[in-house]
Amino acid sequence: MKIAICVCFSEKNITYHKKILRDINQIIIPKGYHLKFYAVLNQNVLYLNNLIARIIDKKEIDIKVLTTFKKNIPSARNVFMDHLKKQKINLAGFLDDDCMIDKKWILKMTQFISNNNCDIVGGPQLHEVTNNKFKIYYKFLEPQYPNKKEVNWVATNNCFFKKSIIDSINIRFDENLKNIGGSDQLFFRKLKKKGFTIKWNVDAKVKEYKQKDRENLSWFLKRNFRYGFSGLIIDKKIYGKKTGYLINIIKIFYLSFIGFSNFFFIFKNYHFINSTFYFSKALGRLSAMFKFKLLKYY
Repeated sequence: MKIAICVCFSEKNITYHKKILRDINQIIIPKGYHLKFYAVLNQNVLYLNNLIARIIDKKEIDIKVLTTFKKNIPSARNVFMDHLKKQKINLAGFLDDDCMIDKKWILKMTQFISNNNCDIVGGPQLHEVTNNKFKIYYKFLEPQYPNKKEVNWVATNNCFFKKSIIDSINIRFDENLKNIGGSDQLFFRKLKKKGFTIKWNVDAKVKEYKQKDRENLSWFLKRNFRYGFSGLIIDKKIYGKKTGYLINIIKIFYLSFIGFSNFFFIFKNYHFINSTFYFSKALGRLSAMFKFKLLKYY
């Protein structure tokens, strides 16, 4: 059985590149499996070519470096997927370049996909913090599902799938979302719509390294605004323009109602944070309806 794991490297996460390469080199490869590690590099991070070869020296791991002329993550993911279609691979997965990976990650993913009736598996991405109060903030962003629950989508920061699902289906990561985010959500929701089963594996965790510049209310409000903004675009692409707009209006009212309900508990920090984040998502969806343009990715 052959496994392909892809990491798309970006210049903004240069601090973490050595760390994730060391994690990949320490990863446990289950008996009977062979691992091929794919690194997708744009022109700003081509220096990694030599670094990858120096750090990943485990003889059980093959290395393949792919390059892209475009400096955006959806494009990098598509470079990997286009290459993957031509390969004799059984299972594949994505990880982010700013994450800590447990050495048993592949073992937990292969066991899960073998023991459960599913095509795609996702897992939690937890966040390290320098200030513990921001754990509450991140908790709002981190997807939380019961183990083995069937879900609508997973993110490329922690996902695993049967390669066969992409062999006959031409679904790509939407590069129009390069400055907005959500191309992975849209990609997997399209696969879900095609009838593929996506489940949640609580044991296959990854952790994102602490990033102090994010530990402020402003960043979290902007991130939730972006989630709301991309939500409308994704709904339109999944359900069509008219239905997507109708769903968006319903979600705006729903998010506003939840935000308003939490506002009554304003003297409890958790509820105050929930309230502001729900309102921020609602505002993001409303702004998308009126063609507001996002100039920066948060």
